[in-house]
Amino acid sequence: MLGSLQDLIRRGWTAFRFRRDWPWVLLAVGMALALPPVGSGCAGVLAWAGGLVLLFRALRWIWNKILFRVSRRLWVILALMSVLPVVALGLMLMALGWLGLGAQVSRSTQQTLAAWEDALKTANQEPTDVAALQVLRTYGGAWVEHVQHLPEGVPEAFIGMVWADSHDAGRKEVRKDTYLRTVRGESSGGFRVLSLNLGVLGDRAQALAGGQVKFQLAPQRESKKGKESFKITAGGKRAGQESPILAGQGQAVATWTKGQPLQGSGLFVPFDLPPLAFTLTDWSTGQSLVLTATPETNLYALFAGFGASERQGMSIGTVKAIVVVSLVLVALALAQAVAAILGLVLAWSLGRAVNDLHGGVKRLSLGDFSTRIRPRGRDQVAQLSAAFNEMAERLQTAADEREERLRMEQELRVAREVQMRLLPDLEALRMPSVRATILPAREVAGDYYDLFPLTDGSLAFLILDVSGKGTSAAFYAAETKGVLSALDKQALGPVDVADRLNAIWCQGHDRRLFLTLAYGTFHPRTGRFQFVRAGHPSAFLRRQDGQVTRLHPRGLGVGLSGSRFREALELCEGTLEPGDSLIFYTDGLTEAQAPDDAFYGEERLETLLTLPTEDLQATILADVVAFGGGRSLADDLTLLILSR
Repeated sequence: MLGSLQDLIRRGWTAFRFRRDWPWVLLAVGMALALPPVGSGCAGVLAWAGGLVLLFRALRWIWNKILFRVSRRLWVILALMSVLPVVALGLMLMALGWLGLGAQVSRSTQQTLAAWEDALKTANQEPTDVAALQVLRTYGGAWVEHVQHLPEGVPEAFIGMVWADSHDAGRKEVRKDTYLRTVRGESSGGFRVLSLNLGVLGDRAQALAGGQVKFQLAPQRESKKGKESFKITAGGKRAGQESPILAGQGQAVATWTKGQPLQGSGLFVPFDLPPLAFTLTDWSTGQSLVLTATPETNLYALFAGFGASERQGMSIGTVKAIVVVSLVLVALALAQAVAAILGLVLAWSLGRAVNDLHGGVKRLSLGDFSTRIRPRGRDQVAQLSAAFNEMAERLQTAADEREERLRMEQELRVAREVQMRLLPDLEALRMPSVRATILPAREVAGDYYDLFPLTDGSLAFLILDVSGKGTSAAFYAAETKGVLSALDKQALGPVDVADRLNAIWCQGHDRRLFLTLAYGTFHPRTGRFQFVRAGHPSAFLRRQDGQVTRLHPRGLGVGLSGSRFREALELCEGTLEPGDSLIFYTDGLTEAQAPDDAFYGEERLETLLTLPTEDLQATILADVVAFGGGRSLADDLTLLILSR
């Protein structure tokens, strides 16, 4: 049991990747230690850190997977650069309009209160109650009281809004209401209290907003530093005015509404304006209260102010303004819609073109060179698609050419193998006195050599060079081998063999196709040799003492003439002494070029043959290679050496 548990832990640790899984560790450990009964705050921080890292990884995964397509990224860019700014601008304008409308309602209400306060101050200056009430007769709801003592917290020169018992006549139950009240001391002692009903205040706000007004009364909240306020400055150098920040706290003292709620849906759904706040004093306790009035309105109620009545109608300027604003809004909406549709179309078109290009590149990378992309339009992406098609076509052509080249190389390798099999096997012939090699300029050579053992112990040898190089030249060289193999080399001398070969060649080939050869016989035991040279390069006779003689009998190339060939031939005869060598070669040896384009030449070969050497063939080939300096052969090279 313990062993299996240890094995499980070991496999889990092996599969664990710290760089990948550490956020999960932080989240799990942090949540385990942050919850009761431990309740560690530091563990909570660790859990938050792990969670944020996992959230970032999730967002990155969404970005890499969902937004992998260019079209989707273009749609996101379009939304961020077109739709989102318009929505934000619209919301900003709506917010500014909402705040501006609330400010106008607040300004009108404040002006009304200021006018009432001025009227109340004027009335308070009148010596008699009748005169004071006469000043306030147009406001209605005014009355006078005489008291001996003021409530605690109310100063003698008080003027302001109060929350006091209702003064409605005939009402049996006791309730409170809001009033505008001022106090004046009397000479006989006591105080005169002049009050004005503020019920019309709700009517004023309702008339401005069009809907019902919600009132809420609560104790005023004060911070430890006292009453909070902010300064409003109009203009660069004008002095600012301190405005208090009014906020209630705790449970509301009273709530009530004024007017009927509005009805509507969609664009005409009712909404609240910014609430208005007023400071009140509880007349019974002297406590500071905050009265919050929240007007309700909707678009229909706002524009109903333009409606006609018996005393007022819409001016032509108002009608024009409404029409112009409506047309501008419609034009802006249509322009935004057209721009959004055009952006979506462009994003879709560009994304589709990029997706096609991505798919084409992917198929091309898998080796499908036949893939093509249909260009869409005449933009840069379309030009890129056309360039991709051209590249794919070139790659397909190159692939076809490569396959054809590989096929040809395979055929040439097979032909090379066949040609090499046609060459005589020197080891099987057991003729140490003969050394031969062939180096093709291409996979298949036009040069050829052959050896034919004769019944008298002598050896018929052949070295030839067909005009041209490659497969065709090798084919004609193989054909020559077949013709020569059919001739009776034991009965015919070198001149007869060469003459018959020329006659057969002229019958089957055009004069433009010819070959050069050296054919003869050699007796390894006696050293006796004889050969003819049909247009072939000169042979060299190298004596044991280093003396070199160039053998250059007359001769015409095979296939150049059918009538003058035999009379042009000259038989060369001689005897090799022990240590002597007879060297035959093709023009690929003497025409080998150095890096400066200089030819190897027969003079260099003749000079080389005068030097002492243990392996003549290896010495010649090494010198040719050194002379070429790594340059490849321009023509086939064949070397045949007969030694005694």
